[in-house]
Parts: sequence; structure tokens; C-alpha cells
Amino acid sequence: MPTSPLQRGVWFNEQVTALGPAYTVAVTADLRGPLDVGRLARACTALATRHPLLTAGCHNLDGLPWLAVDEHPLTLTVEPVTDGTLRGRAERATRTRFDLSAGPLARVWWFAPAHDRGVLVLAAHHLIVDGRSKDVLLRDLADCYGHDAPATTAHPAGPDGPTDPGEPADPGDHGEPAGPGAHRPSEDLVVAAAEYWWRNPPRPVELPRDGGARPGDRVVRTLTPRTRTLLATAAVALAATRFELLLTVLTCCLAPADGPTSIALELSTRTPAEAGRIGMYVNELPFTLPTPPAGPYAAALATVRTGLRQLYAHRTVPLAMCRPGTRPFLATAAVSVSYRRIAPGPVFPGLTTTVDWSPFNGVARNALHVMIADGEQTRVTFQFPASTGARRRAGTLIDHVLAGLDRSLAAPESPVVRPPQEPPPWT
Repeated sequence: MPTSPLQRGVWFNEQVTALGPAYTVAVTADLRGPLDVGRLARACTALATRHPLLTAGCHNLDGLPWLAVDEHPLTLTVEPVTDGTLRGRAERATRTRFDLSAGPLARVWWFAPAHDRGVLVLAAHHLIVDGRSKDVLLRDLADCYGHDAPATTAHPAGPDGPTDPGEPADPGDHGEPAGPGAHRPSEDLVVAAAEYWWRNPPRPVELPRDGGARPGDRVVRTLTPRTRTLLATAAVALAATRFELLLTVLTCCLAPADGPTSIALELSTRTPAEAGRIGMYVNELPFTLPTPPAGPYAAALATVRTGLRQLYAHRTVPLAMCRPGTRPFLATAAVSVSYRRIAPGPVFPGLTTTVDWSPFNGVARNALHVMIADGEQTRVTFQFPASTGARRRAGTLIDHVLAGLDRSLAAPESPVVRPPQEPPPWT
């Protein structure tokens, strides 16, 4: 199967620099109860039948990557562990580096310190999955485990964050495409996107010269029930999405005082027809505000909403198609943001399931990556390069962001309060 321009950018990065597990996408599930290992192994085989990309190999043909399915079986690796080594082994699995030239591109582990509990880890290379794919895969694995047989159709999934429209589905020969349109976007879309980026050039940023990844650290916070209630109320009162409300506060807190800022946004390109498929249905584009947000929060929200709607029209066109010379870095700006609505967790029959949808792969993809997982709880994660004092400063900043969120949602007409001007490590 051919690859999309976005997938070719990922592949190119892997060829030119050492990225380690930067492109490893993983999900873990703590399972408690009498799990049948043989049944789980058969469920993995059934999952690969439902999603053939899990069996793909990657080949360099005349300088371009192609994917070929049915090259690597999706097998279950079972490793007995002790209570003291369980978390360490599961963490190492989530940080697995996938070798594109050798394969496989997906793996599943079961780490069990006892017969009635353990941790399931499912990891794959970003070339064949995105964040939404984790929901699809874990849900379908639980479904296959329950039926103990391959399913013939994929179940529809919920929307992927605040930005669902994309380009038409391309079913391909194996039930799902290689990614968000393995073919080039239409010339009209490319021309319109080029005109947009000419009018709205991203602010230049300093990224690592080799475009590579660095050892990272992270800080995680969970929104309080009060904040979630404020989010729901403000979304109705201000006619805004939860993502727009959160992004407005982030841009206010992260924008430099001396001018505009570019924040890279991970935009879903899935259509409803592709909701139950796996693949790389995501395009990262820089979002630039003309000036640092100021004045009332409601006014800043209106500016952000207008800018987002203009950007969404060009979501399916990679930036490199519009701006010659753009290198496919891990991120298109020093600060990036991803937002994902999390559906209710999967149901493994007879088992109690606790899912970590965003286990850390240990790598800093850019100067700061903000991940927002919005489901039964709302978790905000800051990922950044590890350095002395970085965790403390990141923790202080995220606390200021959440405090500012509460104030802004409770009183939208009040001025936006920026955090103290202690330079964070990513400036």
C-alpha cells in the first residue's frame, strides 16, 4: 500500500536521525480477574485480522516507503514478573523502539505477577497508528477476547476530539487505508492552503538542529470536578467547545510577552467512515495568533475560535506541501498541543479494567508538548526535555494554567491573568 505525505514525513525523520521511541504510540491496561492467556493470544490474532495494518512491514522502494500487510503476525508476548518488577517492565515495553526496516510495527505484551492480575501493553509505530487508534485497538481487542473469534466488521467509534471533518475515506484492498489519504490532496486544497500560509506565516522557532528527540520528563494534573463543571457550563454559555476553552487559556499562558506565538496543533483528519479504523489520521499544523491574547477571556476566546476555523479548512494538507524547504521535524513548533476525547474504557468479560491512554515513551518530541485527554476524567500532561529544574518549573506553570482556567471560566469577562514571568525551560 502507498503511504501518505504525512507518513512519508515520519519515515523520513526515522532515516536521517536517531529518534529512539519518539514515534512509539502505546496504551496500557491493568486487568484484574482470572484472565485466560490462550484466549488473549487468539484475540490478538483476531485483532490483526480486523486491522491488517498491524501485520504490515515497511519497505524503501526507490526512495519512498511502502507498507505491505501480512508480513508480521501480531503475537502475544507473555512475561512472568514480580510485583517489584511489574511497572518497570511495562514501562520499558511502552518505550520500545520499532525498527521500520526489520519490523514488526506492532507488539502486545502481558506482564502477570499473579494469576488474577497483570498489565497488558499494546504498542505500535506512529506510521500505522495515531492517538485515536489506541481507543479502537483496545476496544476491539476486548471485543475479540469476549467473542474469542475474529469479528467481520469494525464498530463505529466516537469522534476524535474537537475536529472531526477530513478527506473522503479510501478503503483500499485490505479494509483500511495506509493513512489519512494515501494519495496527494487535490490541487485546489493545496493552492488554498498555500495562500493561507502566505497570509499567516508561522513564527520561526529554534528546534534541535538534527530534528531529533531528547530524553524527556513529564508533569501530569487531573482537572478537579469543579473545573469540569465550569467547563461544561462555559461551553454552553459561550457556545464553544471544551477544546477551544482549554486552548485559549493555554495560549494566554504560553504566549511570549514580546509578540505572536505559534503552537502546533495535532488535527484529526478522520471522517465518520474511518472512525473504526486504525491509521495515521492526524496532521500537525502551527496555529499562530497575531498578538498575545489580552483583555477579557471571552474576547481572547473569540479570537482563538476565529483562527481555529480558518485553520481547519486546511487540515488535510501537510505544511511541507505549502512551504518549500519545511523539514518534517517531530513538531512544527516549539510548543505543541494534542486534545483527544476518550470514550468509556473497553470491557474485558470477567475482568476489571483500568486504562492508561497516554503512557510516556520517555522522549521529548519538542520543547513542550501538552496532551489533554478528556473523558471520564480530564488529564493535562506537560512533556518536556529533562533538565535540572525543568520539572519544578513545568509543575509551577501547569498549576498557574489550571488556576487561570478556573478564574477565566468562572468570570469570562474578567481580564486574562498571565503566570509570573519566570522563564520556563522551553523559551
